[in-house]
Formats: sequence, C-alpha cells, structure tokens
Amino acid sequence: MTTTHDQLPADAAQFVLDTFLALVRIDSLSGDEGAVAERLRGYLKDAGCQVWSDPAGNLLARRAGQGAGSTLPPLLLSAHMDTVEPGHGIQPRIVDGVVRSDGTTILGADDKAGVAAILTALRQTNGKGSSCCPVEVAFSVQEEVGLIGAKHLDLTQLASKTAIVMDSAGPVGSIVARAPSQDTMTIEITGQASHAGVAPEQGVSAVVVAARAIAGMRLGRIDPETTANIGVIRGGMATNIIPAHVTMRGEARSLDEGRLKAQTAHMRECFETAAHELGAKVDFWVERSYASINLSPDSAVVRRVSRAMAAIGVEASLISTGGGSDANIFMGAGIETANLGFGMMRPHSVDEHIAVADLRQAALILTAILSDPQG
Repeated sequence: MTTTHDQLPADAAQFVLDTFLALVRIDSLSGDEGAVAERLRGYLKDAGCQVWSDPAGNLLARRAGQGAGSTLPPLLLSAHMDTVEPGHGIQPRIVDGVVRSDGTTILGADDKAGVAAILTALRQTNGKGSSCCPVEVAFSVQEEVGLIGAKHLDLTQLASKTAIVMDSAGPVGSIVARAPSQDTMTIEITGQASHAGVAPEQGVSAVVVAARAIAGMRLGRIDPETTANIGVIRGGMATNIIPAHVTMRGEARSLDEGRLKAQTAHMRECFETAAHELGAKVDFWVERSYASINLSPDSAVVRRVSRAMAAIGVEASLISTGGGSDANIFMGAGIETANLGFGMMRPHSVDEHIAVADLRQAALILTAILSDPQG
C-alpha cells in the first residue's frame, strides 16, 4: 500500500478526512482523553500495532519494520490527544474545501489533524508489499496544560532516537528548527491583613505589592526572541479586608538561554523590590518547563524529512516559533525531533480551521517519511 507519488490514493484521502472528522466529534479536553484514546486504540491495532497505555494515560504503540525498511532504526511519531476550551460538542463542517467548527467551539485540528495524519500513514505502510521502518507512536495527554503527558512519559519504554511530532501551525512543508525554552514562575506575596475601613494603615496589601511589581516589569514581546507574561493572579477575601496574600503564575520564554535567564531574573527583582519597599514578603519559585529546540539544517532528522518531502514535490522550509510542544520534551531527553507544520490555522480559537488538501498532504508527507528506504 506504500504511496510514493504526489497524492494519496482515493481511499486514503477519504480515510484521513473521515478519521479527522470522527476524532474531533469526541470530547477530549485536557485530563479527559479516555474516550478518544479508546477510539485510537482500535485504529492503531487495525494498522498492525501493539498498543498499550502508561500510568499517565498516554497511548503508546509499536510496530515492526516491513519490507526493505525492516532493518532501519525505529522512528517515533507523536501528537497529543487533548484539546482546549471551548471544546464540548464540536460539530465540524466543510465549506469550500476547508474544515471548520460551527463557530461556537474550537475545531480541534490542534492536534487531531496531526493524529489523523499519523494514523493514515500507518495504514498506508501496513500490509503485504509495504516498506516501512520500525515505528513507535506516542499520543500524549494534557499537552495543552503544560506538556504533562510527555513529561511523565517513560522514554525507557521506547527505542527511537529520532521523532516526528505533528503539532505546528506552520504551513505544510514547514519544520520547526527553533523553539524556545520556558521558565514557569510561581510567586507568593505575603502582606498584613487589616480592616480596610477601620485601620487600613495597619495593613500591607499584597495586591498593591503585586501591582507595583507588575507595573515596573517588562512583559509581552521583550525582543524578537523573548516573551514574558503574568497569566494568573489570585488573592483577597473581601472588599473590607486588606489582602494579605496573593499568588501569581507567570512565564518567560526565549530562543536564547542568556536572554531567558536575564528576563527571569528581572521579574524576580521586580517582585522583591516592591515587597521590600512596601514591607511585604515574597517567595519566588522557578521551574524549567522545557528545553529549547535548535535544529541544524544538516541534522539527520531535517535531512530525512526534507528528502521525503522532496520525493512528493513538497518544498521543506525551516521555521522558528515562540510556542512549546512535546517536541521540546523529546529534544530535552536526547531524541532528535522535528515538529512539522500541517496547515492548521487559528488554533485555540473558534475560528480554527484546516484545508482538506493540507490535511491530506500532511498524511502523504508522513507516508513518504515512513517509506523512505534510507531512513
């Protein structure tokens, strides 16, 4: 069934579309991926895979190589199963060759289009007469809320040293060569409670401390490679109580490690200075959420993907992104990973959409990668 020309056979073209439409109709918000995982288990078994789940809920699969590709090293294919809000009751529709939701929800192309493309490539490279490298599959959970599934994936279960992740909003043919590292921060400010109407002078408002710190902080687009944000603020009990506690969550990202370190230090300094000036206490914790991606055009995985794309008439292009993905986790673990664009547009919004032609092209690219006799 291996495809080597520049379009999918009619049955495969219909399969990838039907599979995508079926998957997006299954609710799978982060932490609630069980129903879609069960459906995917059946697809993977039909493609000749051994399938299992890990304690985190990730769905894993393995299939031996076939034909001329049987002696090649294994390749990991990955996408995530979860979606963001509003993601209940998605009703996809096709208008002028583009798949959209009904406008009240996201579509879920992020990342079920990537999942459908992987399933189609596995289907196309299975069976008598096929040539395919050994394949491992990781469909992760809770990617959208901090790459949690990938972080808890026991990579000792997998033999692959190279991976393809399908989770970029770039155009078909794009390969994410650069993606940032991220520091996630938790900040707790402790002031002094007091009655806001009777004795406000005796209080130290944690909200005021937070406001002063944030007002003097560089946030948003810091430079072409660096961003920062305070995204969550919680505190206070009532309007007549000077708030003694505020908890915040923030982040900084950069393609440059030195700039990331400097931005994180700046944010810490802003909170510590404001707390000192106003007589409060601040606790500041930093967690490295994921490592950066910096792929050379000469890296083995870029050459492999580019060669397969060229074989079907697709021009490869290296892109940079400000977003993180499971690819960052795999790269940080020593697995050389290419995150591929497949044309999804406006993810995380009710305007999310994907062209049917791009969905099919993504499946064809993966089929060509798996079928490449050079591996």
